[in-house]
Amino acid sequence: MLSSLSPSFQPHLLPTNRTLLFFPLSLSLPQSQTHKFSNPLLIPNNKSYPHLVLLAKSPNSDRAPKKAEEQKWTHEGSITESLPNGMFRVRLDNQDLILGYISGSIRKNYIRILPGDRVKVEVSRYDSTKGRITYRIRKPKE
Repeated sequence: MLSSLSPSFQPHLLPTNRTLLFFPLSLSLPQSQTHKFSNPLLIPNNKSYPHLVLLAKSPNSDRAPKKAEEQKWTHEGSITESLPNGMFRVRLDNQDLILGYISGSIRKNYIRILPGDRVKVEVSRYDSTKGRITYRIRKPKE
């Protein structure tokens, strides 16, 4: 019966406990069951859809809001040692020695940080041994 519709039909591959819904490609659904929706955004003077408003969203609007600034401490310090991969030993003004890594904007703008430079560091409240170097303080010209 169905094997006459398609020569490659293999009934042993069909699930046995479900009803068979097979529509050959030559048959289509009746015209009364199909509906073509028009795009209301392309209709000029769209008065049939007054509630439809197109709003532009920024790509970052789906992200969670930025964390509060109170979750990081900002300190100043001086670079004591340069380590590989943009890591530095930083001696903070309160005499703590932390491991600092450079931020993305410093990396992107190719800002050179050398031992002896003064920097601003954001230190997390949860791990006070590491911090992000966010700004290199310029030395005053003599």
